[in-house]
Order: sequence, then C-alpha cells, then structure tokens
Amino acid sequence: MLLNWIGDWRTNKPFVRHAVKTTFAACLSYAIAAYFDLPQSFWAAVVAIFVTQANVGASLGQAFYWFLGSLLGVVVGGAVAIVVGSEPAMRLLGLAPTVLVLGYFAARRPPLRIACVNAAIVILGTPMFAAPIYSAGIRMIEVVIGTVVALLTVLFIFPSRAGPALASHIVRTLPVYFQMLSEVLTSALTGRCDDDVLSASNANIRAVVTMNQALKEETLREVEGFLAGQVDPEPLLNALRRFWHTELMLARACSSPLPAPAMVTLRPTLQELRDAVDEAVVTLNDAGDRTIMCPPSLAAVEEALEELSRLISEMRQKGELRSMSMDDVVRLLALDFALEQLRLNIGDLADRLQDLTCIAGTAAWQTRKPLPLPPARSQRKPAPSESKT
Repeated sequence: MLLNWIGDWRTNKPFVRHAVKTTFAACLSYAIAAYFDLPQSFWAAVVAIFVTQANVGASLGQAFYWFLGSLLGVVVGGAVAIVVGSEPAMRLLGLAPTVLVLGYFAARRPPLRIACVNAAIVILGTPMFAAPIYSAGIRMIEVVIGTVVALLTVLFIFPSRAGPALASHIVRTLPVYFQMLSEVLTSALTGRCDDDVLSASNANIRAVVTMNQALKEETLREVEGFLAGQVDPEPLLNALRRFWHTELMLARACSSPLPAPAMVTLRPTLQELRDAVDEAVVTLNDAGDRTIMCPPSLAAVEEALEELSRLISEMRQKGELRSMSMDDVVRLLALDFALEQLRLNIGDLADRLQDLTCIAGTAAWQTRKPLPLPPARSQRKPAPSESKT
C-alpha cells in the first residue's frame, strides 16, 4: 500500500506542485489587491489563476495575452462606456458593436478573448467611481497585480522550465512512433492491413506532434525572455515529423499484399527489422527519462534496413522483377523507396536524439554515450561475401 502511494506521489508530484503554485498566486494576488482596497479584488486572483501555468514559458505566453487582451478590453470598453452613458438601453446599444468587433479578433486569436470579457464588464458594470475611465483603470491595476504575482510565483516556487518538459515529453512518446512502425511491418509480413489500429496510432502521433509544437513555442519564449539558454529543438522535431511521414508512406506501400516471389526473399529480413523495432520499443519504455542522457542505439534497425535495400537491389540486378506483373513491380519499388527514406530518417533521428540533453538543459551533453539495445531475438545470417572471410 505504501509503495503504491509512493509511486502515485512520484507520478502526481508535478500536478501537486502546479496546484500549490496556483493557490499561492491566487491568494497572494487577492491579498495585495485587498490591502490597497481595490474594488472587486477577486479579479486579481482570477488573473493569477489563469496566468499560472505548468512552466515558465507557458506562463509568459498567458501573461502576454492576458495583459494585451485586458488592455484592449478596458480601453475599448472604457471609451464606449463614456460615450453611451449609464442608461441600460444605451449600454446595450454600445455593447453589441463592441463585442462584435472584439469577438472577431478573439476568433482569429483565441487568447485575446479576455478582451471581450473586460470590455463587457466595463460597459455593463456599475461604475466604481465617478467616471467609467476610473473603472477601466482599476481593472488594469488588478490585472497587473495578478499577472506579476503569477510570473514571480512560477519563477521562484517549484520553478519548471519548458525545455526539460519538452525533452521529457519526447522521450515518453518516442515508443509511439516505433510502435506504429512495428504495426506497419506486421501488415507487410501478414499481407493484412488493420486500418483501425493504424488510424489509432496515427491519431496518437498527431496529438504528440501538436503537444511537441506547443512545448517548443514555450521553450523558445523562455529563450526570448532571457530565462533559458539558447536551444533549438526544431531539428529534432523535424526529424520526428519526417520519421512519422515516412511511416505513413510505408503504410501505403504495404496496404496491399506484397508480391509473393519478393516476399520469399524479403520475409526473413523484414521479420528481423520488426524484431529490432520491437526491441527499440522495449528499450525506450524501460529507459524512461534516462534516454535524455543515453539515447538508444538504433544500429540494429539501420542494419536491417540496409539489408533489405541490398536484397531488393540484387533482385533488380538479377532480373527477377521481369517475371512480375506491372502492379507487383510498382508495389515493390514503392516499398523499396519507402524503406530507403526510412533508413535515412532513422539515421537522422538517431543523430538528433543527441540533442535531448541540450533541450533539457543538462550540462553534461557532450559526454553522452548511446544506450545499446538488448540482443535481438533473431540474428541476421551473414551474407555470402561475409562468410568467406
């Protein structure tokens, strides 16, 4: 029972820390606003809750859009409130075009939707002072209090940076890419393509790519704010996207059964390739965040891909493709092209995985050594030229 609780605590620790930071920022913002006797001090706490995010980069983005949206809302709302006065009918008449215009900008830039909220509050709310302009000014002061307190909180209380979060997310989701590759190779070996399984894997990778992009933007935002060292995660993310696109290319090539004569030659090596990919999945799952310091070796996968390329090249040189139908030749050449692109992208990905420690902000990034895969379940037989040594 205790071990289970400890395991759950380790898993949930980031969420608990985020809850603590949010609570602290909200309470401190409200206390400061109440100390200065600001009307509706709760607005400072609301802003702090929204601005406090999981890492510094995300909080910087929220702070920028909340401040910009609030400023836009109070300026436009204050101007409209001055023009329309306090009559309910006139307020409604001023509210409609204001929300229409600001709603259009919010539709194009969703983070700016707070502008509509602030403008509506200023136009429809009971003026806190003699003129609406004072109400707008107080609103901005409350927004500034909540934003500043939230940023200081994420910087000094359980600080979390976007770079390590991005590196950890890449490591946790790497097995998803290789699992899809294993499913595609299974389709090639069995001659049956399970569209539901491949669609589910493709959807998972699409969600991973979207999250990687969001974390990348937060990482670059920290760099631009001089809160993190220079880091460029784009090459690694590009390598992952190319790997994914090549898997889709290979899946299309394997959507129909491959030519039977070719499969007689290619099946053993395709089986070895799938075994190597499965070993990579196991290694990545077992290594976890240690992959950041010791990226796995993908040599077994690359060797199997090179062997497949050699076998198909030999078939072409021996004229074995002449006995196949045109459709079979086209499918085989499409498979050859997809496997060659996969080999190139696997090699590029293996090199780019060395950037993980840089992205994570680890100082010892130049001393990494690849993490070897476990011995493959099936060993490739040496080629005739190799056995004559």
